[in-house]
Amino acid sequence: MSQAAIRLWPELADAVISPMIYGHFAEHLGRCIYEGIWVGPKSRIPNEKGMRLDVLAALKHLRAPILRWPGGCFADDYHWRQGVGPKKDRPATVNLWWQQTDPNSFGTQEYMKLCQALGCDANICVNVGSGSPREARDWLEYCNFGGDSALSKARAKHGHPEPYGVRYWGVGNEPWGCGGRFTGGDYGKEYVRFANYMKQMDPEIELIAAGTHFGDYSDARLNAFNHDFCASMPHADLIEHLSIHRYFARGKGDDFSENDYKALFADVHTLEKDLQLTEAVLRYFYPDKHVGIAVDEWGMWHPEATPENGLEQTHTLRDALLAASVLNLFNRWAHRVSMANIAQTVNVLQCLAMTNGVKMFLTPTYYVFDMMRPHMNGKRVTQQVECDNYEAHPVGEKEKASVSLLDVSASRSGKRLHLTVVNRSLDQDIETEIEVKDLNIKTASGSLLHAESPQSANTFEQPRSVRNKRFKLQAEASKPLIHVFPAHSVTAIALTLE
Repeated sequence: MSQAAIRLWPELADAVISPMIYGHFAEHLGRCIYEGIWVGPKSRIPNEKGMRLDVLAALKHLRAPILRWPGGCFADDYHWRQGVGPKKDRPATVNLWWQQTDPNSFGTQEYMKLCQALGCDANICVNVGSGSPREARDWLEYCNFGGDSALSKARAKHGHPEPYGVRYWGVGNEPWGCGGRFTGGDYGKEYVRFANYMKQMDPEIELIAAGTHFGDYSDARLNAFNHDFCASMPHADLIEHLSIHRYFARGKGDDFSENDYKALFADVHTLEKDLQLTEAVLRYFYPDKHVGIAVDEWGMWHPEATPENGLEQTHTLRDALLAASVLNLFNRWAHRVSMANIAQTVNVLQCLAMTNGVKMFLTPTYYVFDMMRPHMNGKRVTQQVECDNYEAHPVGEKEKASVSLLDVSASRSGKRLHLTVVNRSLDQDIETEIEVKDLNIKTASGSLLHAESPQSANTFEQPRSVRNKRFKLQAEASKPLIHVFPAHSVTAIALTLE
């Protein structure tokens, strides 16, 4: 058993951790929307106005803060008017990128009802690739305009007289690829066309520009995309967030080597490099405005997840360890990361739940979000971690990176201190001294996500094999807390301070 130390300075708590960091993403892809969320009011699956109740309950429990929709690549071939009004009048359409027929029975009205049922913010991505500024500003008028117009009357006729008040709007998706194959400079000019009219329609909205996916840093065009976009888009009043995407893949879902396992956590260093590069560009081009980084697509994308199978994959404890490490990183970057959306909500990629008819199970990743809820709106706590490390090659890097066995983030909410610790070791339990500087610990409790191996997974037959379990800790005033973090585990600890 190795030894470690975690030192925390709650009196130095600073940046607020935005709840939006714990956001979700639902695209018209595979079975994410249809069956995963929407089953229709006549389905034998228990539902509320067409939305399946078990998924609603699961997301409500997480206090889901924001849901990005309708894509993804789907967004840049989606025309919103085809998804509003009476169901009988909505045409079936084929999405260019996923080659699926969409009945359009889940559109703006249903999405807004879903957000209202969950109590979460909406985040609508408009069509830049095959759409127009007029189409985008009309969608915004339909959703938010409170005056008398043809579109506000249409919204009322469709069952919602009051404006929806959608605050967050993404201007296109992956414009360097499926969203139009723009260069950064060309997208910047196109962005201004859309953003100008959208901001004029509703000055209170927050716009999310679609930035790059650095990948393995081998594509010069992708590397320069954010810089070239910002250089051609000098209007700081038109941007509140710049998005980046990062997917992870090492081995297969439940079939991976020890090297795959270790390199996966080195890839979290790559994501931090993405953040550093993006922050540098934002500081340079918008020195007088704080523009947030929105990581609005992230997660594991195993090779077995393909368009042919609706991007479905196995969900293991390893995926959950990765999710916790990424969320810890976002917590530590609370000064700049303003939003994040794991891909995706149900059935697709690193989802939170899988469905099969009336059956549903929660993935190990779901329990990570459950355990880390208390960080929402907490203030980031200054920390120091001393533990053993190992070396592994991050994606796209020639040099190895030093990866700490313990990955940590901490936040403070009043007299409560929340600590999330990932023990990334395959086989070492780590005895750790947890010291809170300048304040005494009054009470302590915890929750543990752990299983026999990182390959452990939930299934429809065994839906609760991997789930978090609560435990108590013995705290003594003026003394550090001693705790053993099991190998390949996620632990959340809540401390009450005197």
